[in-house]
Amino acid sequence: MIQIGNNGYNMDFISAQIEKTISKIKIVDGSLDKDELKKQLLKYYGEKFKKWDTGYFEYDFIDLFCGAGGLSVGLEQVGFRPIIAIDKEPAALLTYRFNRPWMTEESLINDDIRNLVNQEIFPHVPVVVGGPPCQGFSVVNKHRKENDERNELYKFYVHAVDQAQPEIFLMENVKGILKLYESIQEDFEEIGYKVCKPLVLSPKEFGFPQSRKRAFILGVKGTHSDLLEELYELFKTTVYAYKKEKPYTLWDAIGDLPEIKAKTLKNSTYVESKEWGYTFAGVQNSSTEYAGLVNMDLADDVPLLNHRSKYNNERDIQIFQLLKPGEKSDAESIQEINPYKSRADIFRDKFDKLVADEPCKAITAHMYYDCNMYIHPTQARGLSPREAARVQGFPDDYLFLGTPNEWYRQIGNAVSPLMARVLGRGLKSVLERIFEG
Repeated sequence: MIQIGNNGYNMDFISAQIEKTISKIKIVDGSLDKDELKKQLLKYYGEKFKKWDTGYFEYDFIDLFCGAGGLSVGLEQVGFRPIIAIDKEPAALLTYRFNRPWMTEESLINDDIRNLVNQEIFPHVPVVVGGPPCQGFSVVNKHRKENDERNELYKFYVHAVDQAQPEIFLMENVKGILKLYESIQEDFEEIGYKVCKPLVLSPKEFGFPQSRKRAFILGVKGTHSDLLEELYELFKTTVYAYKKEKPYTLWDAIGDLPEIKAKTLKNSTYVESKEWGYTFAGVQNSSTEYAGLVNMDLADDVPLLNHRSKYNNERDIQIFQLLKPGEKSDAESIQEINPYKSRADIFRDKFDKLVADEPCKAITAHMYYDCNMYIHPTQARGLSPREAARVQGFPDDYLFLGTPNEWYRQIGNAVSPLMARVLGRGLKSVLERIFEG
């Protein structure tokens, strides 16, 4: 079983990751000094984590299938501390650790959860959370299969809950997971847990700038079954209290970020410039209302991170320019150059220009491949990773590691930190009720 370390932070790890990342970057126009950037970042993170008070946390939790840490971000912001996180993607776990340098290497497990079934590694905690992959049920998966073996990964989540014996758990997934709801209910009942009726929620309902419906399933230990109905109502009421009629728009989320252009140089992963954007762009003042929401207690001056464009060919850039906000692949203006026009019934949304004054469509991991479905409303390019992270609700100083394409996948696979913050308040109210008895 994993032993939890102290609350100190590892600045050597932070420094090594910054050095490793900066060493790969080639700034071709000489617009930034890499040595100066490194100094700025080390100073910023050194001061931030020196002030970090882990005594702020009230409840410990385990994050299964943690990815880059979207669910953990929101829970941390309302008083929960992750003590173990597990994910099989090395880059995602690297991102998770960089942004939580007080966690030890031993408490971050880079493995497929299926390989851990016979190991005693999960200590008792009040809460277990996570979103087991269920791509076979995803509505954005055009070839989804209900017998996809990944749909069974929730069973390993059940095993982890059985071992950790939390008071409550929260499972997040696409709506399609509800086709397995009866099986999920039965599997958890076998280990002594009651499963509540799922909540299907979208960030847009809570004022956040994204349409992204997800199912959230609350589970309660059987020893609290006499309170089950009360706890579920308390959770639901607390969460619903944060609903808002008018959501932020895409432009509220990204309008203050610097203008950049689509990259036009092939095979140039680590080439950066003022025109194409940077992994590290120094410090920026982020004082808009929405930036204040995602950044919470951060200062207005924070590093500008992961704000750079993908490569696009001339044809695609021309398509981006011709499309009007709200138009897709079937727009008349692009038919002469649309490579998918003969398959318009299948690829209607292959190109999709976003609308500035509306919430954004769901940010997904497809952005790993291309951003043609996420065309910036005023600039002829796809959204940058930082813009996608803003829509999701990650703080501006949350650095994504790995390759630029992996940044997109990490952001697209994450639970919205803003939604996680709301759900965390619901979980907190449930735990307070349990422990007051």
